[in-house]
Amino acid sequence: MNSFSRCENYYLIDMSYRISENINIETPNLEEAVRFYSEVIGLRLAEMGNDWARFDTGKVNFFISRGRTLGPVTEFLVEDLEKARASLLEAGCTVIRWEGKGKPCYVRDPFGFVFNLWEV
Repeated sequence: MNSFSRCENYYLIDMSYRISENINIETPNLEEAVRFYSEVIGLRLAEMGNDWARFDTGKVNFFISRGRTLGPVTEFLVEDLEKARASLLEAGCTVIRWEGKGKPCYVRDPFGFVFNLWEV
């Protein structure tokens, strides 16, 4: 049994998705990007790890992580990460990066946009 049904040209997925307060961009030049967003844009660096940085922007958490350039990556919160992946693959999405619960799980939709799934 599929977890989605087709309605005209769109798929209705039997899953609950909520947008999170996190936006991420990836770049191979993490340190330079952190310097740019701190000094030029004026964002306050909240914390930094080896491969990522988080800026406090008020309502949204803006992350920069080391990786290939994907453009802005929004994030959806889901209750079941594996069920969400299966449903999205059936609906024509592709997995870009999948590290499992609590780590990056990037999916590209059929229109080319990339988003992260985060299990809550």
